[in-house]
Amino acid sequence: MTGPDGHDPGGKVRLRLPDGVTGAAHFSDCGRYRQMLSRDWTAPGTTPRAVLFVGMNPSVAAAEVSDPTCHRELMFARDWGFTRYLKGNVLDWRVTAPRDLPADPDLACSPANIPALIDMAQEAELIVMAYGKLHGRFQPVVRAVLAALSTTGRPIKCLGLNKDGSAKHPLYLRKDTGLMEFPIPA
Repeated sequence: MTGPDGHDPGGKVRLRLPDGVTGAAHFSDCGRYRQMLSRDWTAPGTTPRAVLFVGMNPSVAAAEVSDPTCHRELMFARDWGFTRYLKGNVLDWRVTAPRDLPADPDLACSPANIPALIDMAQEAELIVMAYGKLHGRFQPVVRAVLAALSTTGRPIKCLGLNKDGSAKHPLYLRKDTGLMEFPIPA
């Protein structure tokens, strides 16, 4: 999805949503940022069970299409018994390759991002950190996101830790990878 100002996040892989899954997304007016993505397959007449995945930054996924990371996370969510997948990111600037993120953390993370994460976390039963290795200049944003999410009282987990203590990216993990507590830095 290219925004009104011509912003293109790149990425060539756009996947169809699985049968029976509806999608929604919230983008900034300029199209450069995506604060929220959701997928829902809740059976009629039942209460949704939501899980929030927090990645590094959004790519091409939108309401009507997915990308490989979001598709993989949705599969994890389904396997765990959830019926609603919520997706937010530490940085909400839309780009497929992390090397193309703006160097300025204040540009890579809009003021609307953390409030959107908190809203989704309050709907979710569980938060799964899945942001991979971010450049050191973004660590203050990571700390701010973690501090904000910690205030919701929801369990915060991950699918493993990288050597630097960051949450592993789910795209590169086995589908039977188990959850573990995510250590929130003091």
